[in-house]
Amino acid sequence: MNLESLSRCVDLWVIIMANADRIAIELTLAELLAINNALNEVCNGANAIPEQEFQTLIGVERSEAQGTLRKINALLFGVSG
Repeated sequence: MNLESLSRCVDLWVIIMANADRIAIELTLAELLAINNALNEVCNGANAIPEQEFQTLIGVERSEAQGTLRKINALLFGVSG
């Protein structure tokens, strides 16, 4: 994400910290749940994105998206692993 894109997000979320490879933002529980559900759908849903298209469409490898999903699940539901 470039600085121009980041500056457009400032009005939408509270940005706690941002540098070249990490951004910390404040989300409501509903926003985090929506991200969780969207990631779960693209990774595991009935119409999950095929492996060969995942990186192109989502911007990260499926394994990275699944790792993010596990972290979010741990926050929301106390589930790890």
